[in-house]
Amino acid sequence: MGKLLFEIGAEEIPARFIPMAIAQLEQNLKKITSDNRINVHSIKTFATPRRIALLAEIADEQESQEKTVWGPPANVAFDENGNPKQAAYAFANAQGVDIKDLKVLPKGKGNYVCVVLKEKAKKTEEVLPDILKNLFLSLNFPKMMRWGSGSLRFVRPVKWLLCLYEDRLISFEIDGIKSDTKTSGHRFLYESELNIKRPEDYEVKLEEAFVIPDQEKRKNIIVTQLKELAKGVNGEVFWDDELLEEVTYLVEFPNAVLCSFSEEYLKLPEELLITVMKDHQRYFAITSSGKLKNFFIVISNTNSENEENIKKGAERVIRARFEDARFYFEEDLKKGLDRLLELTKGIVYHKKLGSLYDKTQRIINIGSKIIELIAPEKTESFQIAAKYCKADLASGVVGEFPELQGIMGGYYAKHAGLPEEICLAIREHYLPKGFNDAIPSNEIGCILSIADKLDHISSFFYLGEIPTGTEDPFGLRRAANGIIAVILNKRYPISILQLVSMLEYEDDLKEKVATFIGQRFESFLETVGFDVNLIRTVADIVLTQPPHEIEHRLNIVNDFIKKEKFEEFFLAVKRVSNIIRNYERMPLNQSLFVTVEEKELYQKMNEVNEKISKYMEEHKFEEVLEELFSLTPVINRFFDNVLVMDKDENIKINRIALLQQLSEKLKSVADLSKLY
Repeated sequence: MGKLLFEIGAEEIPARFIPMAIAQLEQNLKKITSDNRINVHSIKTFATPRRIALLAEIADEQESQEKTVWGPPANVAFDENGNPKQAAYAFANAQGVDIKDLKVLPKGKGNYVCVVLKEKAKKTEEVLPDILKNLFLSLNFPKMMRWGSGSLRFVRPVKWLLCLYEDRLISFEIDGIKSDTKTSGHRFLYESELNIKRPEDYEVKLEEAFVIPDQEKRKNIIVTQLKELAKGVNGEVFWDDELLEEVTYLVEFPNAVLCSFSEEYLKLPEELLITVMKDHQRYFAITSSGKLKNFFIVISNTNSENEENIKKGAERVIRARFEDARFYFEEDLKKGLDRLLELTKGIVYHKKLGSLYDKTQRIINIGSKIIELIAPEKTESFQIAAKYCKADLASGVVGEFPELQGIMGGYYAKHAGLPEEICLAIREHYLPKGFNDAIPSNEIGCILSIADKLDHISSFFYLGEIPTGTEDPFGLRRAANGIIAVILNKRYPISILQLVSMLEYEDDLKEKVATFIGQRFESFLETVGFDVNLIRTVADIVLTQPPHEIEHRLNIVNDFIKKEKFEEFFLAVKRVSNIIRNYERMPLNQSLFVTVEEKELYQKMNEVNEKISKYMEEHKFEEVLEELFSLTPVINRFFDNVLVMDKDENIKINRIALLQQLSEKLKSVADLSKLY
């Protein structure tokens, strides 16, 4: 094994592209070396804004291999005495072998001429130039660019290529850029080039040049510095994983700097201040006991000597940003909630769907029907919350900071004197954003969330914008996931079909929306661990029964199938299902019963029927399955002693009708015939 070092140096790569770059670098190296029959023992990736690199331990030569090359049919290549014909000579010449090396082996339905060629293993160094070129060219980014007069495309202009195998340069060239043993240190703190003599020197040499190439090490340094500075002002960092990852890829030599701002800005909504710090400046906020403090931390890309300049600059910038935020917020408060609502009439939601105000009216209509079923006493409060839920989209703050939609609406509602319950519903109605996200805190917020998401899905279905494959530009799957999350979490006694019936669209569109949401529900069931075959057993009722009840049924069935002698019961269920599969529903006539087994089966069905009906009303699904399980011996006796397909057509039809009624009972909890 030998050590390979490969580094691509470039102008500053956007932080959001770096994780995908190093993932591709590792995955693609594995594939390309495998294709070249070179074993890779380990790969470590490095990434900073100005470089992506890998250090790998790979075999020093290829694995040899044999391959069989097939030629013409044997009777074409050789005569009946085994003498080679022209076709045999032509094939041997083409493969560069002697005629004596040709073999005749069976292939398919005949015998063919072939030759076994041995590919000699090459030294890894011989093939590395092509491997590394292909590796570089395999890297792909959402946005690529060309620069200068060259034709090369990459995420940013490439400045250097460093490539060593052990202590030897691997020489190659890509669009005029030649590989070398040199790299660059920190852009401002280290002016000289670095000459790397061996791959194992790479990390140490760069750290001496004020570059921490290991992204995990860099992140840990940032976390440690953040904690220490926050602790120094009796606070703690307001952690945000996305921000932490982003700043990790924005700096090469992290140095955290503590800064402050005037306490007067703490009168503004905390979410507004945190958003300004995070999204506009990539600063970390500091809190104490859940309350924002007038301090923040900047992760600079320089050493401690420049801290004072960093601090002054950051404080000056944040003051200006906070002033802008205060201006927008105060102007919004002056307008008031009703004026903001009026302004939504002039904001186009979609040219075919009207304004934001029109969307609000649809939400009110849908949600009012839902809350009448769930919590009718909250109807008036819901309608007030729904009326103002989109008003903040006309505000200056949300125009500047769209991620604060809903949150700012809650503040404006509070300033208008609306009850806390309504303010909280407006604030949280965009929740949840997925199956695992938090749901709104109160009933009004939950119904508002469902109504908003249901309108969002149905509106784009109306426009024909239905998700296909992985494409979902309007987040309709996410909206459906949110609906399911709320209904499940709150255990609302409402089915997907009932929910969709609240829409004022044609029946065929409602059906498509219901099917779409049902599919998302089935995806959820799969993600929480239910087997696909098990989910199939409730496919016929997934739209007609409340989701929490479907989940409960699956849990009961999942336990039931582990029961001793379940297999015997399942086979009985399957026999019933198979024999009636191609028949439409038929009437049952007791007077046509001929055998004891028919009468016994019918009688036993009637005996358990009353119990099953009672248990189903009480949602005691386990008891229902136990009653059905008790039918196993009666079903088996019926099939063992009764010929369903009797010569007498009337008797035959009557027996099928009996089994149809039995089948309906067997499906009471779930259609177990679909298990396998």
